[in-house]
Amino acid sequence: MKLSRLYTNDDSVFVPIDFRDSLNAIIARIQHPTDDDKSSHCLGKTLIIDVIDFCLLKTVGKKGHFLKTRDDLFGNLIFFLEIEIGKGDFVTVRREVRASTKIAFKRHQERHRNFSNTPDEKWDHSGVSLSASVRMLDGYLELSSIKPWSFRKGFSYFLRRQEDYANEFQLRKFMSGNHKDWKPYVARILGFDETPIIEKYESDAEESDIKSQRDEAQGDVSIKVSDYEKLQARILAKGDEVTEKVSALDRFDFNAQEIGLNQELADEIEGRIAELNDSIYNAKFDLAQVRKGLETKVDFNLEDVQRIFKEAELTFPDQLAKDYSELVDFNRKIHEDRRAGLEKRAAELEASLISLEAEMLELSAKRMEILQILGGTDSLEKFKRLQKELDSDRASLALMEEKAAKLDAIKEFDNRLRKAKERKEELTIKIGDLIKNGSERYKGIQRVFSRIIKEVLHRTAVLYVNQNDSGNIDFHAEYTDSESDEETQERRGTSFRKILCIAFDLSVLINYSKDRFFHFVYHDGALEQLESKRKLALLSVVRSACVEHGIQYIFSAIEEELPTADDPNGLCPNTEEIVLELNDGGRDGRLFKIETF
Repeated sequence: MKLSRLYTNDDSVFVPIDFRDSLNAIIARIQHPTDDDKSSHCLGKTLIIDVIDFCLLKTVGKKGHFLKTRDDLFGNLIFFLEIEIGKGDFVTVRREVRASTKIAFKRHQERHRNFSNTPDEKWDHSGVSLSASVRMLDGYLELSSIKPWSFRKGFSYFLRRQEDYANEFQLRKFMSGNHKDWKPYVARILGFDETPIIEKYESDAEESDIKSQRDEAQGDVSIKVSDYEKLQARILAKGDEVTEKVSALDRFDFNAQEIGLNQELADEIEGRIAELNDSIYNAKFDLAQVRKGLETKVDFNLEDVQRIFKEAELTFPDQLAKDYSELVDFNRKIHEDRRAGLEKRAAELEASLISLEAEMLELSAKRMEILQILGGTDSLEKFKRLQKELDSDRASLALMEEKAAKLDAIKEFDNRLRKAKERKEELTIKIGDLIKNGSERYKGIQRVFSRIIKEVLHRTAVLYVNQNDSGNIDFHAEYTDSESDEETQERRGTSFRKILCIAFDLSVLINYSKDRFFHFVYHDGALEQLESKRKLALLSVVRSACVEHGIQYIFSAIEEELPTADDPNGLCPNTEEIVLELNDGGRDGRLFKIETF
């Protein structure tokens, strides 16, 4: 797949661009270097990427693309992109700005055709919906190297905007998404089987979903799975009780219930009432002692002592007065602390008495109710009371069974979770084996990548893949010290990071040059911020890739960035290779010959 021609239905607004098979330069010239109102920036050399993306069937909303923001300027434009899909085989895509979801296609064998005036009936397909158009263009391109993915998945790697130089592997459009949206694709491009990588992300998501569902289910139950067997035993016992009571009531026989009530009265209620009586007695006794302690006061008056000494005509030393004062203060502090402790204890005892007496009242009422049943002679009354007890038991049994059902669901989540973890472990091992074994494609891309960096920057750089702590795949491109092999910090620099991206794109294209794959790349501002000798080295690598591997290389640059003064070997693009010239002379120098927008 290469780009062949880009044009519109109005040459006065957009001048056709005829792309070459090999090197293509889009140059912005400065005609007014002293005019502050003029600039070689914002002329449209970057917008070409957006136009190509639009023609390659990007989904655009009313505000999602610059062409849709100004209907008055662009609404009437119809774009045509001629694509080379094989040697001497082309397909032209027609897409209107205003009716952007109705696409037309025409296949042909002649290069650089103009179908701007061709009526609908002369097109092979017209009025095709956007989603169907993507599938149709996929069929024309036959990019078997990336199946089952659509061509749209990865062609953005070969339309590098300035913001796409931040990371070799993760384009800007993938920054807000999940790793599963792009890492399997990159792994496939690097020569790995993407299946276990995709399945690993799916397994991660499944495990997370199961955990979430389990936590939600556990939140509805007050007991843990570890109490499941105990709960089942309680259900069994309670079920037997219900069955016995149902059977007795069916026979109108209360003997078993009365025996049970006698047992309950003797073993539980009376025993607990006895305990409560002891506890209430002890609490009341302790409370009385505490209250008596609260009535105790510290009553010592130093003036009375001094008066007695004076009446006895005895001398009361000042030091002794001071010692007595300190002793009184000490005793008063101790008394206050003791009083605070007693007040706290009194409050606790009072609260305990309230609770104990409430329980005593409840048990006394229950004892009276049982005694009434045992001592009564009215069988109907006994039936009604025991029926009420049976209803309570059934409700209790139903609640326990509901808890058991929820615990069953939680146990099932645990089983699924265990299987998901086992599957994750299997896939983690598979991914590790993939990386360990590598592939010829992977090694080829690694070699070309390192060679390009060496030729352009005279630095050592490596491209490699490893597993992260989650068992998933990670991609790396690093500059390393030639002696220690340790990673250096050079990739933090804008220009050095850009070269890593360019080297990655070229190494991939070179290794796929004989496959059904993308055979073009557009690098916006490829030469920016590089010194002249590095620019020339990059142009040398690019020209070799174009000649030896049939790659179509398109780049944009400001004219002053071209190192023509230091170029004795003619590496800079010549006149034929400059497919588009832009300048700061006004609307005629811009990509779109219209007012600024």
